[in-house]
This record gives sequence, C-alpha cells and structure tokens, in this order.
Amino acid sequence: MTFMQLPPVRDRRPLAVQVYDRLFDALSRSDDRTGALPTEEELTRQLGVSRTTVRQALALLEEDGVIERGPGRRRHVAGTAPATDGTVLPLEETVRTAKKVVVRRIARTVSPATEWNSRLLDISRGDEICTWESEIVVGGKVLASALEFIQAGHEPAPQLEEATMYAQLGSQYRTKATLASLRLSPYITDTRRFGRGHSGNLLTVTYTTRAPSKPLYLAKHVIDISAISIELLAGAASSVED
Repeated sequence: MTFMQLPPVRDRRPLAVQVYDRLFDALSRSDDRTGALPTEEELTRQLGVSRTTVRQALALLEEDGVIERGPGRRRHVAGTAPATDGTVLPLEETVRTAKKVVVRRIARTVSPATEWNSRLLDISRGDEICTWESEIVVGGKVLASALEFIQAGHEPAPQLEEATMYAQLGSQYRTKATLASLRLSPYITDTRRFGRGHSGNLLTVTYTTRAPSKPLYLAKHVIDISAISIELLAGAASSVED
C-alpha cells in the first residue's frame, strides 16, 4: 500500500473561529445592512459544520458587536454607536474609584491578523499584529479585562510594567487620537480568564482609535459594570455605567 502524501494543515485555529471569519467576511461584503441573518439550521447546511460550531461563531460575532438580536430574537448586522468628541483614555484611567487601580499583564503574542482585526486595523489579513492581554485589578479583585491590538511594527516599547498598551503609546499619540469606531455588546462567550465564573454584569467594549500618520489601535475590553463605572472619553459626556 502506497503511503498517502498529505499536505500539512495550515489553519490550526478552532473551527468556530474559522466559521467566524467566513461569516464576518460575508457580512462585511453584504450590501444589505438591515436584513436578518439566515437561521442556524440554514448556516449549518451552507457551511457544512455542526450547529454547535455555528452557535459558537455567532456568539463571538455578537460579543464583538458585529451582529445583534432584533425583533423575534433574529440576528442582524449591528449598528455602530455614534462617534463622540473627546480624548480617548487608557482603560486604567477610565475607572472611577477611590481605590488603587492596578494593571496586571497576562500575555503578549505576535500572530497573523484575522479577518476581523485586519479590517478594524485597516491592514491586510495575515499581516503580523501584536496583542496584549491585561487585567484591571481594583481592591484585589479583577474588574476588567483588556485585549489590545496593533500592527506588530508599531508595538510600543514597554516602559511601564503596570500599564496597558494604549497608555504606553505615549501622550503624543493619545492627544491626537480620535475614536474611529465604537461597539457595546453583552459579554456572552466566556473566552476570558476574567469572565469564567464571574457573577457581575459584564459588558464588551470594542473600539478603534486613529491619529494622523499613526497606526490604528484596536481594543476589546470586558468590564464589570456592576462594580465600577467607566468613562471612555475625557472632556465628553460619554460614559458606560451600570
């Protein structure tokens, strides 16, 4: 028997993430921004995967604010929160509390950009991006999780151990940066260490910032709004509160 010559498997991401990319790409290219998505059964048939995988991918899309539930619980493309004026603050500076706020770095990775973050960062899919994951600790309790992305060549040199990526981009970037996009959605997928078993009211805040002649920055924060109030912008009346 001749041994089979099989090419290596290139895409080692979870199947639900691959389905997510397929759906995100289709939604991004669609001209219909108001129509409902196909049912789970129809997506299962079209994509040739299990209904569980489709549900996982849809949950990720909903958490990222790409889709939302409408009348009759049908899923459709989500609207974008209106842009507001003001200086975008690092997450650790938005927490309004009398207690000490500590940033705890969890992970740093360099990886190819996915369909989702490549579109939001306005780069090509497969370009290398740097991702920082941090936790915001208040009074010894983790109350927020920060996930931050930027093109790898523009990663800030870590100057402070206890600071988010956005804080370390420097004042020259932050004073010129404006909010390019903003989405708010419930946290439902339990993909963060912080969210597992957490009993609070968790909100996902996804946004990008843009500064002249500078790279786009992308953040996807999960925040316990039952425990803390945050203000995303300085000099603006925009806030996320319980």
